Amino acid sequence: MNDVYALVRSLRENRFPRNRHFDEHATVHGAEARRVNRFLRAVEKDVLAADQVEVQREPEEEGGGWRVTLRFPSVRLCRVVSLTPDEHAILVEDPRIAARLG
Repeated sequence: MNDVYALVRSLRENRFPRNRHFDEHATVHGAEARRVNRFLRAVEKDVLAADQVEVQREPEEEGGGWRVTLRFPSVRLCRVVSLTPDEHAILVEDPRIAARLG
């Protein structure tokens, strides 16, 4: 498994336990997959908790990703997150997140 996003999907589906696959987790790709997974879990949590969610597609010359603005007026907070197309695709696999990012 060399693709970082394939590793992230495995982590999210609990098919890649760290004890059983220690060597793969110790690689550069494994470390990056764990970092991306933590980032996506935090974004998921905020997307579900935000009062307002705005999604904008970035131009292709800037990478073609997504800019997600999360607003929390009760605490006067606005979080802006840039997602790659792969990260966005992973997030919208969850129907609750897809509904908020739709």
